[in-house]
Amino acid sequence: MKRREFLKTLLALPIIPAISMPANSKNTKEYAMVVDVDKCIGCGKCVIACKIENHVPMELPISRTWIEGYLDGKKVVMNTEENPFLKSKAKNGFYVPKLCNHCANAPCVIVCPVYARFHTKEGVVLVDKNTCIGCKYCITACPYGATFVHPEEKATDKCTFCYHRLVRGLKPVCVLVCPTEARRFGSLEEGSKIYELLKRSRVKVLKPEAGTLPRVFYLNLDAVVEL
Repeated sequence: MKRREFLKTLLALPIIPAISMPANSKNTKEYAMVVDVDKCIGCGKCVIACKIENHVPMELPISRTWIEGYLDGKKVVMNTEENPFLKSKAKNGFYVPKLCNHCANAPCVIVCPVYARFHTKEGVVLVDKNTCIGCKYCITACPYGATFVHPEEKATDKCTFCYHRLVRGLKPVCVLVCPTEARRFGSLEEGSKIYELLKRSRVKVLKPEAGTLPRVFYLNLDAVVEL
């Protein structure tokens, strides 16, 4: 099965090639992140490492990636010592790491009036901080709540898959620090580890009805999560 046919079946959505889709070339890598919900223990190391690596103020409640806890299908507060969910996951509880989904059909790219949002050749959605005017259209358009205004840069910010690391052949820092390998990252090229993992696993994406064609895939996510 060809790569695009596989993704089309996986997402059960039509591919929209007009929206900055990467070229189908042996020299072009399309990157994706895979999150295994069963493996996430909610330790938060990915969140802290991401803030440090990408210069997001640690003391502020903003982050390029975050973790949500769910119990009995409902989101629970995770930042209090009184919450037993922090200490051990209940049978019907689970964690869901979230971040920018780097959509192939990205609403934030479409609505940006100054073209500050764009796809790289690998399909990663980036923000040109020098061009961004902070109008927040992208924040409104994103169905995943993954964008915020950086208080120091006065421009919108979000996960970039640590693109500055990718170009040097390194993994995103959240993947690097995860103690349980709940996050995996790599190329979607046919035959790659990520491709084969998705092909043989139970896979879901968040809010598939939005038609955004996300590049963040979730394994073992059996419940509907809030957005």
